[in-house]
Amino acid sequence: MRLNKYIAHTGHCTRREASRLLARGEIKVNGEIVKEESYRVMEDDQITHLDKPLKAKVEHRYILINKPKHFSTDIDDKDSKYIMGLIKKEDPSGLIAVDKMGPTSIGLLLLTTDAGLVQKLNQKDRKIRRVYLAQLDREIDPKEIKKLLKDRKTLKIEAASHVDGYDKNHVGLEMTIGSEDILKGVFHRMGFEVKRLDRSYYAGLTKKDLKRGWSRHLKEMEERMMRHFI
Repeated sequence: MRLNKYIAHTGHCTRREASRLLARGEIKVNGEIVKEESYRVMEDDQITHLDKPLKAKVEHRYILINKPKHFSTDIDDKDSKYIMGLIKKEDPSGLIAVDKMGPTSIGLLLLTTDAGLVQKLNQKDRKIRRVYLAQLDREIDPKEIKKLLKDRKTLKIEAASHVDGYDKNHVGLEMTIGSEDILKGVFHRMGFEVKRLDRSYYAGLTKKDLKRGWSRHLKEMEERMMRHFI
């Protein structure tokens, strides 16, 4: 990368301003003043402005998947396909699933190289709005659904109800605290088995226009929204 482009890439200034810094002899490479814009920056070069180190910003990747059944975020799950198999056109290096999703969970899943974002989103007390449609092994009545709203120790469900157009063994719910495993555990203690858990909304992201099994990079506005959580 050319030196003036590298300086601009750090966010220190624009490329035009970088050219002025170079012309004034304010930029050093490995302790030596360099004025040539065309200087090619090597991986181990140390770039400074008035002896202040300049480092290029890391460009993270954010990939949204509408996950189908039979895929898992656990590479050691021998009974399922590994989630990275859905993004064959992408380099999987450094990509992390924001949260765990097993083979019976479908819908929105975010993959990213931004480990800081993953850590923040998975804090136990971090409120992240998620919307699910849970398919159970048998019908559930409204009184039993209300019990979901009372469990505040391990998860926080803001709303839960039957959904128009679905059988009574389906529950739509909005959750802000807790994991899918905890949610399935709560249903299990109530005597239900979750046959399928479909996430349609996650932290401001939706699966609109994203078919099952498809993936896409987040838009710039969506990336900014994700960085808001850090």
